[in-house]
Amino acid sequence: MTLQQIRYFISVAESGSISEAAKRLFTAQSSISSAIKEVENTYDITAFIRESTGVRLTRSGEELLIEFKGILSRLDYLDEKYNGSKKRPLGLSVSAQHHICGMASFISVINKLNESYGSYHCGFYECRTSEVLDRVERGLDDLGIIFFTEHSKGQMIQELRNRGIIFNHIVYQTAHAYICQNHPLANSQEINIEEMIQYPFISYDRSPDTNPAYTDLIIPNYQVQKIIHVSDRAASYSAMRYCHGFAIGSGYRSFDSNYSDIISLPVKNGVRLEIGWILRQKHTLSDTASRFVELLMQDEAVLCR
Repeated sequence: MTLQQIRYFISVAESGSISEAAKRLFTAQSSISSAIKEVENTYDITAFIRESTGVRLTRSGEELLIEFKGILSRLDYLDEKYNGSKKRPLGLSVSAQHHICGMASFISVINKLNESYGSYHCGFYECRTSEVLDRVERGLDDLGIIFFTEHSKGQMIQELRNRGIIFNHIVYQTAHAYICQNHPLANSQEINIEEMIQYPFISYDRSPDTNPAYTDLIIPNYQVQKIIHVSDRAASYSAMRYCHGFAIGSGYRSFDSNYSDIISLPVKNGVRLEIGWILRQKHTLSDTASRFVELLMQDEAVLCR
């Protein structure tokens, strides 16, 4: 496999056309077609389905595209680090479970990049637990931030190991309930789950194939009668504000003043959560990602402020 074949493959995937890729790369269509065929033969897959309007990736092709982009991204990083190239922007990509730390450290990194560099490509993706694991496993992010219960630690660590992912501990934290300041239980010092479950439970991870190790299952499904399924924190906060809904998480509260009415209260006799960051095995963090991790480890206080 050559870098030229990898670049040809990526160009065809992004353009959806061999002829368009040939135009972009200023090369013959026959060279592009030959490179694609060699890639497919090398890995014994069908990467593209040929159609009258162009080509589209198969599932195997999509997975290979992710790997190829990871290879080029790593080479770009090495070129910039060792050759002093300023042509390509710096980058940082992080995924994190809902209601967890990381954003404050991410903002600090962005501010530093603003001071020192003219360009960068960065991303912070707040996801369901399964999505964080998938993104890190597939190389879409430099690292992820997750948490799980002590009871489910063995199962979660085994799943991470099966995916080729390494877990790095940050801190332990008691489970917290997130509610709005207008909630009837907002003046409590701590939340009693028996009282709380009469209100709507806000769920991110519940689905038929959800791994029971995922932290959204701290409260068993049979204990709650009212469930609101959401996919993002904005919808969750609206449910808290206008439906007296609650979510369970690490206790981290956003530093954004727009969310100052959302509070977190410790769950009485609540389970202990372990919070940490994950990355793929044999993946080397860039200097930018390493700086993010340093800030994340130093800033444990943001978890409960």
